[in-house]
Amino acid sequence: MAEINPTDRRALGILSDTVNEQLGPSDLVSREIHRAYTSGRSVDCARAGSVFNELPGWQRNMIGFAANDRARDVVRLRLGATGRDWRDLEPSPRPQTTTGSTMAPPPRFLLNRDG
Repeated sequence: MAEINPTDRRALGILSDTVNEQLGPSDLVSREIHRAYTSGRSVDCARAGSVFNELPGWQRNMIGFAANDRARDVVRLRLGATGRDWRDLEPSPRPQTTTGSTMAPPPRFLLNRDG
């Protein structure tokens, strides 16, 4: 079985932690995303993407925003002592759609359907 690349696997770990926090460890989506993270197999990632996409849009957005914030925190902790000015990682105002809702793009591994 094909495995996902290390960067996507780290992102999947952040998403797994966030979904677990938001939905609880016994939720189907939490279990499938955690399985994809621990196995690293692309077939498990495809399954995780399918069950994640079944969530309502507002819930996917909420999880996406929380995962994005968590990822920024991880970057700050790991790279904070490099001397670089990390203010460019500060959250920017989220773009609004014509309906007034804010949308965050889903993680890249959820969009990759050709693997």
